[in-house]
Amino acid sequence: MSAQNSLQSVNDTLNGLTISPTTRGLHAVEDSSRDDGVTSSVGATSGSNVGADGSNNAKAPVNLLQEADSGLSKTDGIPDGPVVSIKSRKDGLEALLSNLETLRENSAEKPYSISNHLALAEAYANLGYPDLCAGEAYKALLLVDELSDESGEYHELVVEAAEADIRQAKDGARPLAEQSLQIEANAPVVNEDDGVTDALAQDAMAFAEKQWSGTAYIQLTESLMACGCLKSALEYCKRGCQAHTENSILRRLDQEIRHQLQQYFENRGITWEEKDMNIEDYPDRGLVRRELYPWNDHEPDRCSENSLRLLNEQMVEVAPKLEVRATSLPLLTTSPEGPPEVPKTVTQLGVFAKEDISPGETILDERSLLTASARSDSPLCDACSAALPITALAAEGVIYCEDCDDTPFCSQTCHDLAVSAYHPAICGADADAIAKDAPAAGAADALYSLLLCRALAMAETQDIHPLDLPEVKFIWGDYHSLTLSEVWTSPHSSPDPFRGIPQTLPFSFTHNILHPLHFLEKMNVNIFESTKYDTWVLNTLYAKFRGTASARQSADGRPAVGAVHPLWCLANHSCDPNVSWVWEGSMKFTVREQRVLWKGREIRERPGLRKGEEVVGHYCDIDLDVGERREWAAGALGGDCMCERCVWEERVEMEEKEKKEVRKTGG
Repeated sequence: MSAQNSLQSVNDTLNGLTISPTTRGLHAVEDSSRDDGVTSSVGATSGSNVGADGSNNAKAPVNLLQEADSGLSKTDGIPDGPVVSIKSRKDGLEALLSNLETLRENSAEKPYSISNHLALAEAYANLGYPDLCAGEAYKALLLVDELSDESGEYHELVVEAAEADIRQAKDGARPLAEQSLQIEANAPVVNEDDGVTDALAQDAMAFAEKQWSGTAYIQLTESLMACGCLKSALEYCKRGCQAHTENSILRRLDQEIRHQLQQYFENRGITWEEKDMNIEDYPDRGLVRRELYPWNDHEPDRCSENSLRLLNEQMVEVAPKLEVRATSLPLLTTSPEGPPEVPKTVTQLGVFAKEDISPGETILDERSLLTASARSDSPLCDACSAALPITALAAEGVIYCEDCDDTPFCSQTCHDLAVSAYHPAICGADADAIAKDAPAAGAADALYSLLLCRALAMAETQDIHPLDLPEVKFIWGDYHSLTLSEVWTSPHSSPDPFRGIPQTLPFSFTHNILHPLHFLEKMNVNIFESTKYDTWVLNTLYAKFRGTASARQSADGRPAVGAVHPLWCLANHSCDPNVSWVWEGSMKFTVREQRVLWKGREIRERPGLRKGEEVVGHYCDIDLDVGERREWAAGALGGDCMCERCVWEERVEMEEKEKKEVRKTGG
């Protein structure tokens, strides 16, 4: 990867976010740990006193209600008091995961149950996934709106589900609520012959307006606060306060958000005067857990014999002199303090030369349909993002979609590939404007969002689960390597909303929830019934993309086009790369004619690749010093780079630092 593609350019800025050592990504600068100095007191979601969905054939989940007034979690199956052993921690975690699985099954069976969405949101919060809690709480609010709007598309279905919830609560079959959500004892009983009474329907409306709505606003507000999305949290808290003027929890949360905002700005030397502040300057982006979710059964064994065979069958088409192998890589650290530790290793994939290859030779040429353009007026092929001719004569070769007549392709081949892979789902759907033409500060996140939308269109067109798409299936999302049962903390023992698990995946309410749901609705996808587009699926896609996407910048320096090339991204990172890359319609690897000069290399490497040698590119500007390189690449790698060059240069820097300290003390 040449200097023109370094992280000093947006091209490499968009290539710097691979948290996995096997991938590279879009944006690195803003993907460090949260350092705004805001101390959040938000813990487990409070006020979520809800039960299951009310379905007669749905399993009854464990009662995991929480006290609305105290905000403390009341969780059956978790030992009271601090979790002091791995066994008790594991038992508590397994109980919550079992309850979550029951609720997820119920959600698939009764997708319009507001009660079940609220219970599912609470279950996610108890497990330490406030981001997933936000997704379910927001869906619950959408269903409340549908219940109140007789002209709503899903109104009748939501009414039916709400009545079923209330009927079961009255019958005592499953507690719809304890404490704050109670059904009056003298409410009319349903006549089985006549069907649901008007009183039952009125109960459903009352619950939606007074209880379910308030609970959803509390859940959404608290979860967004935990995720660092204070702007969105304040917006929905205000809405909740307006709808529920007597709700003390929402009023308390409103004050807490303003306190956190004051901390945020004062930590940056800005005097907090709310009336003078621009709401667009409020923080609305944070970090969440980046992990292989325990219930995700779509992740393949990437290093298995079958996976390697499939990958190499694809590799031979785009890089006949290369092959994919399992390799041992250092397990990266994110702690800059203290002396360098001997790195532990992890097995991942890598790309290797099958024969000797000369300097300057192009060894990979890969096209991808998983592309996105950030500009609404970009003259680019919709499929591969190659530049289209701008002269009238040359433009005669441009192919347009026969149906929507406004989607251009550079060739008949790209047109046909688009029709088979993704275009039918969005043809004429008026979905192009979503996330496009974003301001410079949010351009990288918007481009990731557009890549996500392309993946959703591919999944919908091909009738496949998004995580099973060939373009993403074998990409490692650089999930943390922790064993949950050993590090997870229960809601009782820790106020940490993430339950002691590190957060490295960028998250915003807009890009992780609002934009995807809006796009799905544009494709006429039922967002309540289609569980394959749940928030955890979207997060997993983002985890994969943020470590693999490359981009080109426009003349104004903003990222203009992004893409994921699933084979190219298997090459690992080194600050002493042996290949360069360029993306212009297709992604190409070229063997470097000169290696980086650094003092620590004992034997000067000759240019070119030897048979069996690993192909390594770079995710940052290799001309920077070790500290700057690591800072730029941390978002992409998920920790400090541990390549041979970085380890050597870090050791030299520390030795020089120690010598200076000795001289200062006169030793």
